[in-house]
Amino acid sequence: MADTVARSWQPEDEDDYEAASAELRERFGAWAAEEGLEVNPEAPESALHYKWGYLDGHLTRWERADLDEVYLELYPAKVIVDVDELDEVLEEARVFIRFLGDTGLLDEESDPAEVLIAHLSAIEGRFRTNMADFGRQSFGKRLWSQALAEGVALDDQTAVDAFIARFNAQPRPQRDAVSGSNRSPRQSRGRFTPPGTPPRPPSPRRRKRRR
Repeated sequence: MADTVARSWQPEDEDDYEAASAELRERFGAWAAEEGLEVNPEAPESALHYKWGYLDGHLTRWERADLDEVYLELYPAKVIVDVDELDEVLEEARVFIRFLGDTGLLDEESDPAEVLIAHLSAIEGRFRTNMADFGRQSFGKRLWSQALAEGVALDDQTAVDAFIARFNAQPRPQRDAVSGSNRSPRQSRGRFTPPGTPPRPPSPRRRKRRR
């Protein structure tokens, strides 16, 4: 189906971004339902989040270099993903690109949808390698990974505050072991600083397996 509603997909501020991102995700969910796809309607959120906050800010203009930045640089630095869900990250990305192509939303200056989808498959090996590379992780990702390893529920503010207090009370060498000496994490290009590094939400399939 072709999209006929005119809209700027290059937001000017955070409020515009939130509205545009929500609309894209709503359209994605409706399209996926029509296609009979079992996919999380919130799946595009991380890609949109980083495209606007760190790259050129255009939510529907995608090139292979953008995919490399998001999935080979920013994800390894910032996003916590269970090892057995790594394949689903790129599969969701492929479905999102297909959605943009099928609905006519993919900007004309983008690489063709089929090229982008093939590129996501081509970088799977590097994505897994980079996600496992401790040296690529930001301090935030390392810190919250440590919290999860200790059984801290990140939606429990009391538990999070207690974890931070314990971390700050540790001797400097132990804190340095978490903060490390990795290269400087990617910085936002002046639009906003995304909050923290929450784990990636479990996919619908994973939630079913857990039940």
